[in-house]
Amino acid sequence: NAMLDSYPYNGHTTAQDALYAGVPLITRSDGDDMSSRVSTSANVVLGLEELNAYGGIEEYETIAIRMGTDKGWFASVRTKLIETCLQKNPMHPYWDVPRYVNNFQNGLKDVWSNFLAGNAIEHVEVKEERKQGTMDIEIAAKEKKEEESFG
Repeated sequence: NAMLDSYPYNGHTTAQDALYAGVPLITRSDGDDMSSRVSTSANVVLGLEELNAYGGIEEYETIAIRMGTDKGWFASVRTKLIETCLQKNPMHPYWDVPRYVNNFQNGLKDVWSNFLAGNAIEHVEVKEERKQGTMDIEIAAKEKKEEESFG
């Protein structure tokens, strides 16, 4: 099984559910706006860029036909995708929602600090001090609750 993504508006949540279920997602990557490139970004982060049709409809069809006829390629793509879902300690960044939220919050804090300092608008890159996975965040939250209970 494979999913053929919609165009010009990608599947968004439906596409993410398919990916998490181990279903490779073939998408057109020649759109001009964010809503037509969501699945492109997902495939890049998951290491499945070969499923992105940057060249338009002809490349999209070529990838889909190959996915349906080349059993070896299909199996290798699907295995790679499933391995990202099963990866633990640390969890694959794409699926690690608490890690994403933590990084997003840190980015917003950087933007706000930059604004308060009166600086010009600039690109913000969030750099983790160390790889922080879901388990780390859950342990830190538990420790904080315990401190509050005894404090």
